[in-house]
Amino acid sequence: MASQQYNFAEMVCFSLYSTSNAMIREYRPQLDEFNLTYPQFLVMMSLWNKDGVFIKELCEQIFLDAGTLTPLLKRLEKKGFILRTKSSLDERAIVIKLTKSGLSLKRKTSHIFKNMECKIKLTRMEQEQITTICNNILSRLTAKNRSNPAKTA
Repeated sequence: MASQQYNFAEMVCFSLYSTSNAMIREYRPQLDEFNLTYPQFLVMMSLWNKDGVFIKELCEQIFLDAGTLTPLLKRLEKKGFILRTKSSLDERAIVIKLTKSGLSLKRKTSHIFKNMECKIKLTRMEQEQITTICNNILSRLTAKNRSNPAKTA
């Protein structure tokens, strides 16, 4: 009998991956009601925090690259939730602004985040611990990437 080389139960990367997938699957039925994907919902939450931002700011906020974010923004604009306009300061830069429909979506979807908190049933301390650990991992990984960018072919 061959020994097990990869014990998924002990792999941090697999735990994060599988938990993230499970969380997104739980969000899906609630977001489907509003014709949103989870990444689109992240963009909307970011804009509800701060409207009228450059694409670069959104990329930094939600950790998506511009190549991934641009088509997502186009779909949100087509749905009538945002407007993409050229910056008056730099015509090469695009500013993302919420529409009235996008603003009203905040109220309509406000229950979704709370519903997820109820489903996962974590104490406040557990939430803080998990968030702290995940943020530490993210900081270490992104700091490494900033100081040693991958070479592309």
